[in-house]
Amino acid sequence: MDLVSRRTMLAAPCFGTLAIAVAADATTARTPGTLANLSTWMDLASVPGASWAMLNGSGAISGGAVGYAKANAVPATPDTLFEAASLSKVVLAVAVHDMVREGMIGLDRPVAEHVAFTDDAATRSITPRHLLSHSSGLPNWRDEAGEPLTAAFPPGTRFRYSGEGFVLLGRLVEAVTGQTAAQVVETRVLRPAGMSRSTYGWARGTEPAVAWAHDGGGGVLIDKGPAGYAMRRDAGPPKPVDRWMLGERAKAAVALGKPAMPIFMTPNMAAGLWTTASDYARFLAFARRYPGLSTKTTRVKGTLDWGLGWGMESDGGRRFAWHWGANDGVANLFVVDLVSGAAVVVLTNGDAGRKVYERAARTVFAREFDAFAWLK
Repeated sequence: MDLVSRRTMLAAPCFGTLAIAVAADATTARTPGTLANLSTWMDLASVPGASWAMLNGSGAISGGAVGYAKANAVPATPDTLFEAASLSKVVLAVAVHDMVREGMIGLDRPVAEHVAFTDDAATRSITPRHLLSHSSGLPNWRDEAGEPLTAAFPPGTRFRYSGEGFVLLGRLVEAVTGQTAAQVVETRVLRPAGMSRSTYGWARGTEPAVAWAHDGGGGVLIDKGPAGYAMRRDAGPPKPVDRWMLGERAKAAVALGKPAMPIFMTPNMAAGLWTTASDYARFLAFARRYPGLSTKTTRVKGTLDWGLGWGMESDGGRRFAWHWGANDGVANLFVVDLVSGAAVVVLTNGDAGRKVYERAARTVFAREFDAFAWLK
């Protein structure tokens, strides 16, 4: 998401011992040797906490947590919820693929057949295939009231990363089903994948174990993360946020003095999931049922392409799927070896978490990734 001004509470990060727990379907509780230095990397990067998981080719999962959910105050555990940020997009993508499989959505039918979202003729030709592959030409985010949603180039001709595009996918899901996109994801993905901890939010008067967001020096961002979520939740109707329809999401944003634009709405289907690394590893195992995710669709650069839901890197006989996530004070990554099925998930609650997850991926797969050089 776009960076905005922040108020921080200074807190020097320090790290406790590695907290290990095993997912229900895991085979070992030992920290993989490739991640043995995770806490050291975090300390060097001033990242207070991380949730990690490893998935092997047979589907067995091990996972745990390192450091703090809130710097120097609350330890992270394997059950601590972290913001998935843009890893949320892939979860929505799988729900869309499931609906495509049932004939409820056509990958090559214009979204405008179901959702009135633009007055521009070329933009009305955008299809779910364009949105899933980030080739729609739509912007990442709009933040000005009345700003039109318009493609910057003919849809399907090149790559342009777009959070707005995935919010539009969510609106398509809602138009077709009559349910909120969050409800559809829960039914089609979270429950069948066994993601029992994952959620788009929690009710007033309750707060699960959640990770706070932190700046690049490890200071708590007191108006981001769970505090920011609670503020947005309390501005809307009292029912669960995953039941809020578009009009309710818009009213809640306006109540906080923001324009009714997707970046200010809750839940944000492009970036609003809360999860654990082990839950997300379960999702990656579940996602194997949808090979369409790995259909190379949009050329990015060099060895990089975008499939129908996630990024792809191909080098010789090796093929990887990946996605990163970055909200304020949050940095996440997963990488899947598409040949062996092995995967790593690293969720962090620090602005500098990219330094940690890149090191983890390089170490786990014993290689460099061109995707890291490409990321801005």
